[in-house]
Amino acid sequence: MRGKINWLTSKRVPCAGLEIPVSESLPIATRGDAGLDQAFAGIRPNSRKQIIMKSLAWPLTRATEEILGHQYLQHQLGKWLRRYVKPDSVFLECGPGDMSFRRFLPAGMAYNTIEFAVSEFQIHRVVKRDPAVNFCLASITDIPVADNTCDIVACIEMLEQIPDIDRAMNEIKRVAKPGAKFLCTIGNGKCEKVLRKGKNAVYANFWSDDEFQAIAERHGFKLKEHYQTGRWVPLPRWLTGRSMHLPFTSTDERLNSYFVYLYEIPKGRATKPEESAAPMSMVSRGMMMAGSAAELVGTI
Repeated sequence: MRGKINWLTSKRVPCAGLEIPVSESLPIATRGDAGLDQAFAGIRPNSRKQIIMKSLAWPLTRATEEILGHQYLQHQLGKWLRRYVKPDSVFLECGPGDMSFRRFLPAGMAYNTIEFAVSEFQIHRVVKRDPAVNFCLASITDIPVADNTCDIVACIEMLEQIPDIDRAMNEIKRVAKPGAKFLCTIGNGKCEKVLRKGKNAVYANFWSDDEFQAIAERHGFKLKEHYQTGRWVPLPRWLTGRSMHLPFTSTDERLNSYFVYLYEIPKGRATKPEESAAPMSMVSRGMMMAGSAAELVGTI
């Protein structure tokens, strides 16, 4: 398998008949609330009956995601991935959810991914069945990968959950090769949905666009492309069971629920906070419209 990462750990945990690599520094637990916040890492256990029921329900779950979700974010990152990926590229996704982003990789390329916690169902559904998946339980603040390994790193709606964002950004930069690409989406912490519904309990960060860009610039990440999208539709929760966002872009940042970024990582000296220039405004940067059909990354 091309581009497969050799995880720098000898620690393993058994699950679904596999020996799952675990970062040496990560204490894990097998408990139902593993990964529901940043307190406990590990594997959420599922009984055989639960795995069967979830497997039967999965096609309906995915169909619901297609209609109500926001996988148009994944599709934009997928376009960037396909633009820059090469036959010998090494790809890493941090915080993969249901691992659906792997569909954008070329055939025969390893899908390397780290996750803080995962359900046993997803191990059965994806890791055990797809030989391209190279999975490791690890934190983005301590990635068990050698320096200068990755050509492309992706984080989809997960950096908001990381309390120590500076350590996470340092780790991404450490494992990236000079000139590597960083594909990233984050939720708008000051959007209309947050103001009306309240903050997501599992998030540690509620950034504006400029605030996140300032963090990335401080760590030496060079912005190449960027836009805002995701118009929130306040449907009754009893009707859909989830929030719905459409792939529309507004000139009012508060009406855009998501920020989408393509960065390059030059591996030069990180800029000190006082040296960082103020980020350009949203209007001066310009925005592009998301054109893909609405989907969602769902995690069971």
